[in-house]
Amino acid sequence: MIRQKLIVLEESGIIDAEVHNYVLAVCEYLKEKQVIKEEQEADVFLTHLAMAAARQKSGEKVNALEPFIKEQIISDPQYLHSQSLWQELSELAAIDFDDSELDYFYLHICNMLNEG
Repeated sequence: MIRQKLIVLEESGIIDAEVHNYVLAVCEYLKEKQVIKEEQEADVFLTHLAMAAARQKSGEKVNALEPFIKEQIISDPQYLHSQSLWQELSELAAIDFDDSELDYFYLHICNMLNEG
């Protein structure tokens, strides 16, 4: 599913080839590290990652999470794991993400880890 979404996003001009390839690399990394078994387990995170990368490249900002949601993420048992996993994933990117995007990544990664 994510592969088809990325093709549509690229053909629509929403993301470029660099973002497309980055998201695929992240997907492969998650499978190699056995964070996920199937791509659809990371579909929401990977879709958000593609859109976040497109926003960063265009200079668009995303609204910060509500403080109570951020508190819930920080209190999640997977929060520290989500941060360390993001550190690994961020090394695959040529893009620096704003802190507000990172909070959304942590949210999606925590959900992905909790479901896995």
